[in-house]
Amino acid sequence: MASSSYLETGRSHSAAAGCGVKSRSGATGVGAGGGGGGPAGALERPVGSMDRVLKIYHYFETNSEPSTWASNIRHGDATDVRGVIQKIAEIHKLRCVSSLGLRLAHLRSDAMHWLHPDLGVSHVREKYEKQHPQEEWRYELRMRYLPKGYLSHFSEDKPSLNYLYHQVKSDFMLQLADHVDQDVALKLGCLEIRRFFREMPGNALDKKSNYELLEKDVGLRRFFPKSVLESLKAKTLRKQIQQTFKQFANLNDEQSIHMFFEILSPIYRFDKECFKCALGSSWVISVELAIGPEEGISYLTDKGSMPTHLANFTQVQSIQYSAMEEKDRKGMLQLIVAGAPEPLIVTTTSLTTAENMADLIDGYCRLVSSLSHSFIVRVQKEGDRALPSIPNPKVSNHEKRMEKRMDGVRTRAVCVSETDDYAEIIDEEDTYTMPSTRDYEILRDCIELGRCIGEGQFGDVHQGVYVSPDNPALSVAVKTCKNSTSDSVREKFLQEALTMRQFDHPHIVKLMGVITDNPVWIIMELCTLGELRSFLQVRKYSLDLATLILYSYQLSLALAYLESKRFVHRDIAARNVLVSTIDCVKLGDFGLSRYMEDSSYYKASKGKLPIKWMAPESINFRRFTSASDVWMFGVCMWEILMYGIKPFQGVKNNDVIGRIENGERLAMPPQCPPTLYSLMTKCWSYDPGKRPRFTELKAQLSTILEEEKAQQKERNRMELRRQVTMSWDSGGAEEAPPKPSRPGYPSPRSSEGFYPGPQHQGHYQKPDTRSSRGSLDREDSGLQPPTGNQHIYQPVGKQGNITLQVPERTTTDTHKYSYSNWFNCIWIIVNKQITQYSITSIVLNPLSDSCLQNTVYSCDNNQLKHFLTLKDGIVSSWTRRTRSGPQRNINICVCS
Repeated sequence: MASSSYLETGRSHSAAAGCGVKSRSGATGVGAGGGGGGPAGALERPVGSMDRVLKIYHYFETNSEPSTWASNIRHGDATDVRGVIQKIAEIHKLRCVSSLGLRLAHLRSDAMHWLHPDLGVSHVREKYEKQHPQEEWRYELRMRYLPKGYLSHFSEDKPSLNYLYHQVKSDFMLQLADHVDQDVALKLGCLEIRRFFREMPGNALDKKSNYELLEKDVGLRRFFPKSVLESLKAKTLRKQIQQTFKQFANLNDEQSIHMFFEILSPIYRFDKECFKCALGSSWVISVELAIGPEEGISYLTDKGSMPTHLANFTQVQSIQYSAMEEKDRKGMLQLIVAGAPEPLIVTTTSLTTAENMADLIDGYCRLVSSLSHSFIVRVQKEGDRALPSIPNPKVSNHEKRMEKRMDGVRTRAVCVSETDDYAEIIDEEDTYTMPSTRDYEILRDCIELGRCIGEGQFGDVHQGVYVSPDNPALSVAVKTCKNSTSDSVREKFLQEALTMRQFDHPHIVKLMGVITDNPVWIIMELCTLGELRSFLQVRKYSLDLATLILYSYQLSLALAYLESKRFVHRDIAARNVLVSTIDCVKLGDFGLSRYMEDSSYYKASKGKLPIKWMAPESINFRRFTSASDVWMFGVCMWEILMYGIKPFQGVKNNDVIGRIENGERLAMPPQCPPTLYSLMTKCWSYDPGKRPRFTELKAQLSTILEEEKAQQKERNRMELRRQVTMSWDSGGAEEAPPKPSRPGYPSPRSSEGFYPGPQHQGHYQKPDTRSSRGSLDREDSGLQPPTGNQHIYQPVGKQGNITLQVPERTTTDTHKYSYSNWFNCIWIIVNKQITQYSITSIVLNPLSDSCLQNTVYSCDNNQLKHFLTLKDGIVSSWTRRTRSGPQRNINICVCS
């Protein structure tokens, strides 16, 4: 077969429509034959030819309704039933492969055919699809051959126990639920609720909102039969469900399953099968043959009688079945039993029944003897064939394997990867359609992998450089996937890339590309300041409240964008937010994100989830919506305001839901505005319908942010005035405070010259020209004294528009002194004139001076330190810190 027929991780699954991948709309693409497997082949398939995609229903729990649990499988001419069963079991980590069987049921009749593991899939389809169209048949993987003491046997094999449970529960709901006692039906239904919502506390259903969510969104029909729901009034039903559920409140999921089997087994013996037949070659004794792990092979003459034992499975040496030469086509089953004087012959109503009985006994014989070869001896008549004709005249590998099994030689099942024919499983739940992944494909040679900067679920995260024609050296983050992972894990890893490629938002981490060949890499934009939680902890003493609210506001913008695209993030926490710059954060880690399709919520089936950040309905019912994202966003805001402290410190995950149920919420962070905490508490409303939407949150956060900026500006203004007053009262470090003017003499700081009094005739006092108290001229000639009658502290320039320039630097020796004094000048001017003037620009001249690039200059003045922070030659902020008081920031509006 062509290699393109295989499903390749990371490739465009829709391009290989033969894989039968389910699209978001629910349609399944099917390719033709075993060749190209492309879309064209699906449309041009000749009439009468079989497609190579088979849908097999199973009982592996997924997010969808139980009736839709299925896997799509591609097969070739040499693919047998055993290979299909083994592959499905391998994907879902099911160890009890010998207990599984494949059943083919006709939907419009009661006809059922158990398919023997040695049968070829193509032969089965050719045989039965000639009788009825393909859409009328249902292939179902069932656990048919149970070991003796199966519950204890499966105690260490949880996937097998869960599979048997879902199969038995499904059979019970379809066949018996409407006919059992009401009390039994309530108990079994509540046990399923307990198992299904394993984190839900015992009193959760006492809350009306929880019960309504169970009733309306999940549906009581999933747990209770129609007869119970229709026979009881709504109020009575609710009270009985609440009371019954409390009986099993302390059970875990495994204990719930065991209790389910304990209650059901006296009513429904799911571990044995019964067939109406006759012992002997004619209708001499009409009996009911019972076959199971406890009974072996036994029969009952009537329902009330005790079973009569015929043989154990270890005694059976061979099995043979055939059709009797009569018009009604009865079937005959013959068993060779060790120690018996003659064969055990059973007559059945049809050949199909004889085939199904032979398959059941053969399965148990293989199970107890731990052999893989079949005990069935097939009588091949002239004109019959076991496999369809193959053009190659040589004997096929499958026929050789059949001959070896018939000779009693134990051979292992064919590994799909070792043959040209294949049985590749495409599980609907674990396959992620990537229609245009190749548009994001990047050559590995274009990535230079750097140091490891973090660890992810699937592998390490590295810093790297992406070399492309557009950008010769672009810094990127590279998420890697371990080489030892399976194909299904790699597809889950690539799901994050599939999710991210659909987003284009300034506050969502951007996908740069993927490398789908092993080892798989996801290339994203690099946020140089790392994850938000660590950033908050490190910068705790330098981030003001307005910046923290800004981060929350930016996240609300990103989440409102996700909400508009019908995505739920499911893991909103400070650890999953990245800091791009000091004033820009971006939402990342979309590994848990899901598209909600046609429903308004996403149901998680398994996997680790962040309990302490989750909404109560997500903990109790594993139900995720935009409203549950709002709850998580409220917790994330709380983390930000607490500078990276995790919620519910010291509380076990199992105890979190109890505290939430009791009305406990996270306390208000210090310095958090009451309006912001009020918004958080709205996000933590127990009823999802009462929580605000992200569109409302971003509008309210924008208002809170503007209010905080205005309040911060006013606080800074008041603090500046206080600091100037204190500095003026205590005097400067370079000169003493000026003396008060005497009557009749002008102040030396209010006039250009000195007009002497009578006692000072002949003396002239020049104005103070020291740079620390002088004003700045508008030319680049250095610090100049004020001229005319201008006040020495009045800034040069138009009122309300002050432009300050740095004089040219001459020598390195004088650089520190001259710039330090100039900064003191700025401090004096700003503090004295802040109430009358506002600085609109600060120009540093020249900008090419390398010493000004990203440098902090400081000087001491009256036990204060004053900082000008420079970035690319532009003053971006001015910070002053006292030795004893807290740090305060003054943001100066500047322009280049």
